[in-house]
Amino acid sequence: MTLGELALMINSEKWLAGGLECNLTVIPCVGYTHKSRYRLPVAPSPNLPDMQSVYLYPSLCLFEGTPLSVGRGTPFPFKVTGHPQFKNNKKYTFSFTPKTSDGKIKPLLEGQVCYGRDFRDIDTENIHEINLDWIIEAYNDYSPKNAFFKPVFRKLAGNSVLQQQIAEGKTALEIRQSWKKDLDEFKIKRKKYLLYPDFY
Repeated sequence: MTLGELALMINSEKWLAGGLECNLTVIPCVGYTHKSRYRLPVAPSPNLPDMQSVYLYPSLCLFEGTPLSVGRGTPFPFKVTGHPQFKNNKKYTFSFTPKTSDGKIKPLLEGQVCYGRDFRDIDTENIHEINLDWIIEAYNDYSPKNAFFKPVFRKLAGNSVLQQQIAEGKTALEIRQSWKKDLDEFKIKRKKYLLYPDFY
């Protein structure tokens, strides 16, 4: 949903504290649909340098709640994942070494060679959902399991359910199925507030 559509929904569904409503005017854009791809004119963050990293971010930001690096301190942040522990795992042939650069915070695993995945060849134009397979694979290959999830993972995921599902060995498909009922209900509710042609 666009911010305007969300604002209309928040107002009408009385989601603000005490049923408060904003005095709201939304001006629709001509020619926009929910299939339209917006290209940012400037990088929103030093660690989101281009549209590829922006499109990969919803999937890779979950790794910020784990011991793995997401490429901060490299020329390709949020385009790779890795950890020194994966050195001898034949699946992880790509490697990178995070380093501090001017004006940036010291990156996780600074100066250590990280072995992992390179997502720069993925067609990000066709990414429409979070890829759970990547985080599940990393969890399965990491040891010890009880050190994989940091407390911030639950904040990134919104609650503890995703962490529990991954730890229980559920597949990405099984996890997505657990969202289906709530998502279907939300899709019906959101239709009342859409200002533009939908992508479904």
